[in-house]
Amino acid sequence: MADRLWDDLQNSNLGRNDPELFIPHHTYVDVVGRNRLSLIARPLNTRSQSLQAVFSSLPRTWGLTTRIHGRVLSDTYVQFIFQSEIDLVSVQRRAPWIFNNWFIASQRWEDFPDVDFLTTIEFWVQIRGIPLPYVSEGTARFIAQTLGQVIYLDFHDETTVQITFIRVRVRFGITDCFRFFRRVCFESRERAMISFQYERLRRICSHCLQITHQRSHCPHFSSLRLLGTVLKS
Repeated sequence: MADRLWDDLQNSNLGRNDPELFIPHHTYVDVVGRNRLSLIARPLNTRSQSLQAVFSSLPRTWGLTTRIHGRVLSDTYVQFIFQSEIDLVSVQRRAPWIFNNWFIASQRWEDFPDVDFLTTIEFWVQIRGIPLPYVSEGTARFIAQTLGQVIYLDFHDETTVQITFIRVRVRFGITDCFRFFRRVCFESRERAMISFQYERLRRICSHCLQITHQRSHCPHFSSLRLLGTVLKS
């Protein structure tokens, strides 16, 4: 009975119609500055990545245990507050980071984030199999942009000394389905099978090819099994 009464009080309108409380800037000006020197991280597979373990382990991985303060913001995000701009930029440049064999998306703090905040992750992708007569910056970029937004192309027609593969930095949506092969046809009518190798990729759903879960927890696979059960009944 007491618990029910407490729930009723918690869900009541007490205080909701009171006059608005104005909070002056000086009360939070310090934290605004600290937040701007922070990184927000989002573990992509929370079934395998405890938020508590993530914010405890990553500073050790970065070698910054004594120079970072981590804290859990919600069921989705972890914040890391840095003491220096140099440390923060260094961590950003080496992203994406991995914990427990699954990726962690990260993005620098934004005071007023857009709706797409922390919904993407960047990878180095090795494009392999382009026939020699067609190896060029233009060809590599044309192929890479079918995967996602091209951030950087690590290839120059005049200076690159190896063309076994071409490295491209690509930005993906965290719920994108990854592609590992692509059939291409050049205007000369020559055809080839291009392959994509994602650097540091360790685990992925073998059913839908997303990096947010294992096959055993794939929502698409579960839906298909449910549909099969319905059709059999």
